[in-house]
Amino acid sequence: MNRAEIAKEFYIEDHAVIYGLLVKYATQMCGDSGMDSSVKGTILYAKERGLRMAMRASADGEELTPNNYIAYGEWVDSKKLGKAEIKSVTPEYRTNSLVCGWCDAWKKYDLMEYGKVYCTWIDKNLVKGFNPDNELEIDSILSHGGPCCAFYWVGAKFNDMEDLKKNREKKAALADRVLKDFLYHTGHLLSAMCRQYYVDLGLVKGEAIARKALKEYCETFGSAKLEALVEEAKQDFLKV
Repeated sequence: MNRAEIAKEFYIEDHAVIYGLLVKYATQMCGDSGMDSSVKGTILYAKERGLRMAMRASADGEELTPNNYIAYGEWVDSKKLGKAEIKSVTPEYRTNSLVCGWCDAWKKYDLMEYGKVYCTWIDKNLVKGFNPDNELEIDSILSHGGPCCAFYWVGAKFNDMEDLKKNREKKAALADRVLKDFLYHTGHLLSAMCRQYYVDLGLVKGEAIARKALKEYCETFGSAKLEALVEEAKQDFLKV
């Protein structure tokens, strides 16, 4: 099966599960040091993603504003696993995520304890990776027991729903150049987390964490997806 074919088999569940398994084995094997490294790995992954978005926006002559962060996002929920609502457009852009594919996957595979780490650190650091001067405030998080993930996109400026619609049209126009499939995102996640484990915990422990996580991933999703994921993780994820 070639990359294009196997990539169609990857989605949010793959991304959520490999993350949960990595954090699970890092903490089981290395305790607090494993958890600390998992936090740092999550931040590294987030900031690299945000930086990649910024590189594309800058190459297009765009300013690194909160509005452009939204337009240059690298994924969409094409299978509609999640559910979100707009709380306000002006004077503050606020959204609530009511149903989340990541949370559903962590519940399904008993990984919620480890998934909480992702939710705590991912979104704010994605924003910071795009532009350190930008901010995202989060008042509630689903995986932590909140009723939703409540996002306040500080500085995002939409005059009305029509203005927001224009931003979404811009995002749609950028899709062919900007959006990445979940094989790519899952490969990047594996790469960033392992690189951080190697730095913090050493090569031997880092490889042991990855080996255990990938073994369990393979038992769930099969060897074809495992091989595709491992190969995907070898690339330079700051190349745009």
